[in-house]
Amino acid sequence: MSTQFTNRQWRLPNNENKDKQSNYSMDFDGGVGSALINLGNDNTLNITGSLSVSAWFKTLNNTSSIMIATKDSGTNRAWQLYMISTGWIRFAINGVAAYASSSGVYDDGNWHHVVALYEPSNYVKLYIDGVADGEDTSSVPASINDLPSQDVVIGAYSVYDNGTRWNGQIDGVAIFDYALSSSQITTLYGSSSTGIGNPMSLSPKPVAYYPLGDQDAFNGANYLVPNSSLKDYVFDFDANSGGDFIDLGSSEVLFNSTSGFSFSTWCKLENYSVVSFPAFCRLKTDQATGFIIGLSDLSGYEGVFIGSNSNFLTARTQGDISSDFIGVWKHVVVTFDGINRTTLSSYKIYVDGQPVTLTNAGTFGTTLNDNRLGYGNSTGTPFNGLLSNSQIFNTALPATGSNSVETLYNNGSPLTSMSGFTSLQGWWKLDASATYDGSNWSIPDSSSNSNTGTSSGMTQSALQQSDLSFKTSYSPFALNFDGANDSITIPSFMSNLPSNDIYTISTWVKTDSDTNCLWGSSSTANLLYAYVTNGTTLGIGRGSVTRVDISNLLTVGEWANVVAVFDSSTNLKIYINNVFIQDVTVGSLGTVTDDFKISGGLNGYHLACSQSNVSVWNTALTSAQVSEIYNEGVPSNLNNHSAYSNLVSWWQLGSNSSFNTNWTVLDEKGSNDGTSVNMTEADMVDGVGSYANGLSSGMGGDEVIGDAPYSTANSLSVNMDVLDRVEDTPS
Repeated sequence: MSTQFTNRQWRLPNNENKDKQSNYSMDFDGGVGSALINLGNDNTLNITGSLSVSAWFKTLNNTSSIMIATKDSGTNRAWQLYMISTGWIRFAINGVAAYASSSGVYDDGNWHHVVALYEPSNYVKLYIDGVADGEDTSSVPASINDLPSQDVVIGAYSVYDNGTRWNGQIDGVAIFDYALSSSQITTLYGSSSTGIGNPMSLSPKPVAYYPLGDQDAFNGANYLVPNSSLKDYVFDFDANSGGDFIDLGSSEVLFNSTSGFSFSTWCKLENYSVVSFPAFCRLKTDQATGFIIGLSDLSGYEGVFIGSNSNFLTARTQGDISSDFIGVWKHVVVTFDGINRTTLSSYKIYVDGQPVTLTNAGTFGTTLNDNRLGYGNSTGTPFNGLLSNSQIFNTALPATGSNSVETLYNNGSPLTSMSGFTSLQGWWKLDASATYDGSNWSIPDSSSNSNTGTSSGMTQSALQQSDLSFKTSYSPFALNFDGANDSITIPSFMSNLPSNDIYTISTWVKTDSDTNCLWGSSSTANLLYAYVTNGTTLGIGRGSVTRVDISNLLTVGEWANVVAVFDSSTNLKIYINNVFIQDVTVGSLGTVTDDFKISGGLNGYHLACSQSNVSVWNTALTSAQVSEIYNEGVPSNLNNHSAYSNLVSWWQLGSNSSFNTNWTVLDEKGSNDGTSVNMTEADMVDGVGSYANGLSSGMGGDEVIGDAPYSTANSLSVNMDVLDRVEDTPS
């Protein structure tokens, strides 16, 4: 990690460590009823199937049983990773229904890496420092106890237990919903030259990752411990009322059916009873009839099928759709070699990377006029559930090897790059890269062929977070404003705005039901402001023209990215979460020298809300540049934005902010730092889109240690704030 400021401290790694994944860790004092980190009970952490827990630890203490990490209340137990009094490491499932113990002792004051694995009905295993060390294969439970209300805790049995806590350091805790392979464990173990491995580099990524030390921020009472693995987005297709679908147009250039093709998609069926034959897609071809690919529960014809409609299934698998597909993510690939449509050997179907035996059920008989995702050939064939990363290739992909079905499956996680797949004709990620115009979604084609899709029947709520894939958050914190008198002031900032009244202002906000000013100028003579009414209605005004209010743009308690693009002296474009809302008419402001206030303005009018990553640009950003700010629902490093040269000021709020009587929020681009009024250190809160974050208990403000696995002699500042770093250096 490079030098960074996290509230109360500059973290300045030893130069030889600056490129390593971790340089800092958290210290736990081991007293009775003392330090722990509570990760809460988010449903992402309530894993009842395959499980892996990875952590680094260092201790000289082996008094009784002390926990590294656990989902355990003392009486209701799911899993526990701990050290017993002998210094052995143990991993137990459902109390001690099955457990694995290490053969060696590890209370020697050195850093050690532990990976605990559970595979239902098969084994419980331990790897210590990259080497298998302990296994139980007898009487292994078929599932982990389902305890949705029980918290996951680092450093103790539970938040309710006052027993002995961990005495020593812990770093890099990661939780996976599958059993890691030995090669993945080797990657996590790392080396002295490269440092520990990054869990986010694995595929699939962890469902939760807590670096411990490198990102944690103190809010005056506790450490905020962000989850560095956040859910990505997918699309939800509703089969009711005729069905949602994505129209890919009537072109036949997606593939040539005489040379073969492949179709790939990730799917999670939600409810099979709505339709009889939920289809992933229908594809127009250069022949008289096209293809439909989907699922069937018709007696004797169950499984994945490819055909022309429900009555003429050309090739199909067989299996119980209800148990195999409902409520779980599956990867499906169907290939056709182009030789003979009515010959079974021309088709192959793969589920989760594995070929499935096919049976023949008929021939083609229906002409299809267009290409669609999430729909077949009638009202009985719309898909009902989640789809992601649908792709079309103009060849029959091989099962294994480079650029194959095996490559696409990617150990159960969608690929983020399709380099090497030269036969790719269309790739619709079906994620937050899509844009909504108020009526329909535009689904970009991430191949090089520009086959953009347009939704039909889908509302803005079709885009949903899902546990299919995960991504890293750049800016994990925010500041909370109480609505009474809290605000951030940037002195005389208004003079930085162009005199031609063309500029852009963006913020991330989570409202409550308050009514007041989101941001604005301090003057009552020259007004520039955004105003929220009852937490849901957004109004933006400039100059002497009365603001225009738009109802139901915001949802109380949910994060939203609000972008105001002033593209002329009279016109304003409003975007919410990358969605263009409408043009409104505003007044001319001209050059003013007033202060700019965040959660304030108009000489007062403070809004109760949380805000993060406020930015101001001296140009009217394009819709594509607004999409960059939105960054698929997670704030990004704006220093990498394509319009960086037009960025005037950017305040992360929380990240790169320091508290000493008041908050100082650093301007990441210019020199327009902000200062809070009437705010406390406790106003630092979790950031945009975050969940399953940790919160310390019984820990002071000095438990971050400049020592981590493979990384020592890393410095920490004392009594320094975010402004103590200057650009003036010796020549």
